Amino acid sequence: MLEAVSFHAVVRYLERVLEMPVAEWLTGHETLDARQQAEICCARAGLAVAAIRQAILVRPVLLAVSSGFGQVVVRHEGLAYIVRNGVVATIVTARMRDERTARANKIKDVSRSEARRNMTRRHRRMRK
Repeated sequence: MLEAVSFHAVVRYLERVLEMPVAEWLTGHETLDARQQAEICCARAGLAVAAIRQAILVRPVLLAVSSGFGQVVVRHEGLAYIVRNGVVATIVTARMRDERTARANKIKDVSRSEARRNMTRRHRRMRK
């Protein structure tokens, strides 16, 4: 199941989640393919590529990968995992994703009870 995580996602996990200086490590290695870049970064961080891939496959991401969706975004603990054709393609922080789609100020966190009230209110309006 580890092959369901791309090497690009491994590099982005090191950069965005573990906050490693990946750009610094890859200076002069831009022409290498994603696998070689991931191996260089993991070696510099002192971590195994397989361990990073395993860390990326948290339960919600694993469910999205195994479900066979064409393209889906899984939000989990402040990160957005982009899954394309059953493979985790990249990882972005939720803030980065919202800024790209110009939704940074439009997303509102609501409690479960508030969401339920809103859903009931909308349902009543539609019945009229």
